[in-house]
Amino acid sequence: MILAGGFATRLRPLSCSKPKLLFPIVGTPLVEWMARWLSSGGVDQLILAVNHLSDRLKIEVGNRVAGLTVEYSVEETPLGTAGPIRLAANLLGKGDPFLVTNGDIVSDIDIRRMLAMHEEAKADATIALVSVPDPSPFGSVLTDSNGIVKKFEEKSASPSAMSHVNAGVYVLNPSVIDSIPDGAPVSLEKEVFPKLIRNGRMQAWMHDGFWYDIGSISEYVRANRELLQRQEPNAEAPEATDQNGGEILQPSYLGAGTRIGVGAKVGPLAILSNNVSVGDEAVVRNSIIFEETSIGDRTVIEDSVVGERVVIGKGSKIRRGSIIAGQLTIPGSSMVASNSVILC
Repeated sequence: MILAGGFATRLRPLSCSKPKLLFPIVGTPLVEWMARWLSSGGVDQLILAVNHLSDRLKIEVGNRVAGLTVEYSVEETPLGTAGPIRLAANLLGKGDPFLVTNGDIVSDIDIRRMLAMHEEAKADATIALVSVPDPSPFGSVLTDSNGIVKKFEEKSASPSAMSHVNAGVYVLNPSVIDSIPDGAPVSLEKEVFPKLIRNGRMQAWMHDGFWYDIGSISEYVRANRELLQRQEPNAEAPEATDQNGGEILQPSYLGAGTRIGVGAKVGPLAILSNNVSVGDEAVVRNSIIFEETSIGDRTVIEDSVVGERVVIGKGSKIRRGSIIAGQLTIPGSSMVASNSVILC
């Protein structure tokens, strides 16, 4: 089950027209990226707990993604992190443990091994933990020597207190559903987990691979850039390649149907999703461009994020740190100053 019922306010203005689960992760929609990860861990059914822009998700994702069947549980009003689990009880079944993950997690957590530990420990809940330099923005977790969770603090104000934080991935027994009140906003972290901790029924799984919480634009950009650099280089591709006379500087990613004009320069660290058009003599570097965006001739985009279906007129300059919302038109010869946010 993926918890994606929030409004993604920290990803605005990009999330005003696009559900977070459709944000591209190095060109692949987040929901597809997560489905591939979950499938590798043995998951075969996906439940999306959604609210904001749920109709668009249903249209674009449908009932299957990356080999997984998809069902939807739609919240009429926000239900926190535990309420959606109770709402979807009839979809989760009554027998086996199930996996719950936040809808803004990009990681290589080993689900099979996490599930094996859950069953071996005979826990009611198992939480994935990850070590970060500064735990203050996340939930800090303290365990004993056997990995039993002893204390849970959501978004601790003491950055040096604990280094292991809540990774937002859980294995839960069906019995946990019964402890969640029906029809009301409920927090896993503040209301459900403390009861399990008091009874010694919560186990920790320590993850030492990569992990990103892409709930903010800065972390979304960081995740894309680092994952781009993690990708295996194409041994047959030179450092710079040509497409219709344009130059591609690696590392870069070009989605299907992307068109590069004559004399254009793309990269390094450029991520272009599907069906992006880059005009003649345009420059795009260190930037993320969502799908079906058109970049005019002689336009320069540096260190920015541009939403989906944007039209940028020729000769424009998009300076460092700028964010342009989806489905907008930027007139030709525009100058967007550094760190600008363009809403309309």
